[in-house]
Amino acid sequence: MKRLIIIALIVIPFTMVSNAQVKFGLKLGITSTSISVNDLITIDADGVDDLLVKGADSRVGIQGGLMARITILKLYIQPELLLTSTGGEVEVTEYFTNGDDAITKIKEQSFNKIDIPIMVGYKIGPLRLQVGPIASIVVSNKSALTDYNNYEEEFNGATWGYQAGLGLDIGKKLTIDVKYEGSLSKLANGVNISGQSFDFDSRSSQIVASLGFFF
Repeated sequence: MKRLIIIALIVIPFTMVSNAQVKFGLKLGITSTSISVNDLITIDADGVDDLLVKGADSRVGIQGGLMARITILKLYIQPELLLTSTGGEVEVTEYFTNGDDAITKIKEQSFNKIDIPIMVGYKIGPLRLQVGPIASIVVSNKSALTDYNNYEEEFNGATWGYQAGLGLDIGKKLTIDVKYEGSLSKLANGVNISGQSFDFDSRSSQIVASLGFFF
C-alpha cells in the first residue's frame, strides 16, 4: 500500500506536467491609478511652514509587454512582463509662516515602471478567476513636490503588491483581463527637504483593463 502511494505521488505530478499547455503572447492595456497619501510635512523653506499632501483624482496610463500561460486542467499560472507608464494626482496645501491664507494646488505625480505580475487562476469555461502577487521596478519618476527648493523624494527602487480580478478568453487567441491592484509597500521611504528628512507614506492602487493575444 505504501509503495502504491509513493508511486502515485511521483507519477501524478509528472502526468499533470505532461498534460500542461504552455503558450506565449502579447498584452496591451490601460490603467487608472490613484495615489494614496495623507501626510503633514512641517518645513521652513520659502516662507512655507507646513505642507498637507492628500491623494486626489486618478489618472489614466498605459502598459504593454509579454505574457505566458501554463494551463493544467482548469488551473493556470500566468506570469507577465510589462512596461507601465502611469501616475496620479495629489492635492498639496501650503500653510505660510507669515499668516497668509493657505493655498491648495493639484499636482501630478508620474512614474514609469516594469511590472511583473504572476497570476494564479481557475477557469470556468471561458471565464477565469485570478489572483497573485506583483513586483514593480521603478525606472523613472516625477514627484508632485519638485517645485520646492532642495526637495528630494526617496523613492523605493522596487515595490510589492497584489492583483485580483476576472478574465475572459475569446477563442484560442484573444484574452481580456480586468484586475484591481493594491500596494503592500510604500512608493517612497520619505522625503528630504533642505537636508532634513521626513516620513512620507505614499502608495498607489490601480484598475487595469487589458487585451492579450496568444501566438
